[in-house]
Amino acid sequence: MTDTNLVRRLTTILALDVVAFSAMSARDEERALTLLAVRLDSAGTLMRQHRGRVFKMTGDGLLAEFASPVEAVRAALEIQEAMRSANAGAKADDQLILRIGVNLGDVVESGDDLMGDAVNVAARLESISAPGGICISSSVYDQIVGKLMLVAEDIGEQHVKNIPRPIHAYRLTVDGARSGAAGHPAHAVARSMPRTRLFLAGGVMAILVLGALAGTFYLRHPSASPSLQTAEPTSALPVTNAPVPDTVATEAVPRVTTPAASPVPAAPRTAPQASAAPRRFAARDVPFVPDFHWRALQNYADAPGAKALALNVRGIFAMAIDRIDEATARRVALEDCNRKVERDVPIVRAYDRCTLYALENDVVWSFRPPPMPPPPYVPTTKPSPPITFDPATAPLLGAAARERLTTHYLSSKHSRALVLGHNRVDWWTPSESDTDAIRRNLQICGHLTGRPCVVYALNNEVLVRTPQTMRVTDIFTPQDMSGLDDAQTKSLDQYLIADGWRAVALGANGRIGIATNRPSEQDAISTALQACRDAGGSDCAITAIGPFRVAPL
Repeated sequence: MTDTNLVRRLTTILALDVVAFSAMSARDEERALTLLAVRLDSAGTLMRQHRGRVFKMTGDGLLAEFASPVEAVRAALEIQEAMRSANAGAKADDQLILRIGVNLGDVVESGDDLMGDAVNVAARLESISAPGGICISSSVYDQIVGKLMLVAEDIGEQHVKNIPRPIHAYRLTVDGARSGAAGHPAHAVARSMPRTRLFLAGGVMAILVLGALAGTFYLRHPSASPSLQTAEPTSALPVTNAPVPDTVATEAVPRVTTPAASPVPAAPRTAPQASAAPRRFAARDVPFVPDFHWRALQNYADAPGAKALALNVRGIFAMAIDRIDEATARRVALEDCNRKVERDVPIVRAYDRCTLYALENDVVWSFRPPPMPPPPYVPTTKPSPPITFDPATAPLLGAAARERLTTHYLSSKHSRALVLGHNRVDWWTPSESDTDAIRRNLQICGHLTGRPCVVYALNNEVLVRTPQTMRVTDIFTPQDMSGLDDAQTKSLDQYLIADGWRAVALGANGRIGIATNRPSEQDAISTALQACRDAGGSDCAITAIGPFRVAPL
């Protein structure tokens, strides 16, 4: 392609595929597709927590892009370990084994889709990955050296289908066992070379076997099953007519309709050599659940015997206490929780399915705590004169969301907070107090998007001004800006909780300028631009006004 109008850029591509899905689908297609949708939904959430974006579903797999090779590999490690943990508690016919390939290279944009050599190479790396493993290109390896601590096996130059040149590749293992070439053609592994240790900056402990990051996964005995373990899937969760005033508008996760894979035996579990200590259950740490349920959660903590607690993103939960064994407790908690979802949620989405949060008094939920903005979560000074919430003028909302907010949000008598998140997510769930409504909705939105969200309105009052001189495109978070030093990051954290009109200007050379507590939007813009230039910035331009990312009208 020689078209000079093509938009090219460098990015990291992750290719994921399920091993032997066609065999599973042949046994029970409806059950297999339901299980696949649940597992890929959970994988997508883990990707979003690492600034990943799924841009294509590929039958029984997906393609995603990441802003950073390090974050792509971290996401791959967490997905594989979460999948392994889910498989540990599942029946033999309900186990999904993944292959993952990661590549850094040049892509061509086609709307939301990405094409080009980098995408093709990632897919081929996935095809030569061991079941349950991860295969990366040398371009990714070069970027993660010195940043991650795990085991990498140099498998040399690989000659793969439809790629005219050899691809130098490395295999990463999450089970501590040396990757073998079983199941692959003889030419797939050129030669076996010494493994290379990669180191994670910042003192995160080494996990040689699981490859998961300390503080991200809380691992326990293989019988425990974290968030990817769900109750036995049904063909579909029925829609009920019970009124629930929760509202969410987000881009739907595409459903998988065409399973395809070649049969490969499930990868064996191997005993870990090291793991992170499980996190102890604390009632106040359970996300999403309303404050008035704290006593019930504390009762769970104090209860004896085999027990389990399951919950969903809306704060629906169920517990099984004093059961005959952990397996029974896990099954009962998940089944009871999903029955509540079926009863109380009018439209059940994939993320509504319950996941296991705790076994005994150990947290086995594999997701990290939802990302939150710095406190206080709302401005200390509200706009003056007050701005009454009007769904018709709120930014980043679609027509359906505006209609639901008009019908349900405005008429609700409970405390409520409208929270906006990355990629046009809006969420509100009523609570007994304003503080609880703010906390819960920020947790829900942060969990779904993988980034801190912003409280746009509390009850019927708008808390932040909407830019008028520029077009709102998204929610602004410091994670959107790469290469920040500690001082810049601290300044942006303070910016997020500042009052009045505020703006961020970004220079082409990475310098930033910040203006806060200004009397007008134009004043904030001009002050931020000048601060950027004073800091040595070149070609400074406004990237954020208030909590919003902006672009010229």
